[in-house]
Amino acid sequence: MERKNSPNHNRYSTLDLKWKDEYNTGIAEIDYQHQYFLSSIKRITTVMMEKNEHAYCQRLFMELVYYAKFHFYSEENIMMHINYARLKEHQELHRDLIDLLTNRINSIDDNMDEYHKFVQFLLKWFVHHSMEEDKKIASSKEVTVVKPL
Repeated sequence: MERKNSPNHNRYSTLDLKWKDEYNTGIAEIDYQHQYFLSSIKRITTVMMEKNEHAYCQRLFMELVYYAKFHFYSEENIMMHINYARLKEHQELHRDLIDLLTNRINSIDDNMDEYHKFVQFLLKWFVHHSMEEDKKIASSKEVTVVKPL
């Protein structure tokens, strides 16, 4: 078991795992799900710091993948509902991430440095995707809503 003063504790304590207003997309349902996603990453880092258990970390990462699949499906339904013009492109980004996550999780050996790199990757992807791609959904909402006949 790792101690709180271990090198990994210092490494994970430098990760910014707090929700920031700038992450908001403007669509409450998406923002709520993003907050849960970020809290899941935080839970994983806590387990990595305190327990250093490979099997448990693997399961938590797979839980995150399943949640990401749910979230992506939900987000895509919102895009379909508002006739989002870039739906297909956005779906491709989602599929690529799920494939990448699954492959990386399956290739991680019992190596906490690999877990740390993976968490850093997740955070970077999350921040970029939510702030760049998902905000486009909210900004297009007014433009692409289908009006009743």
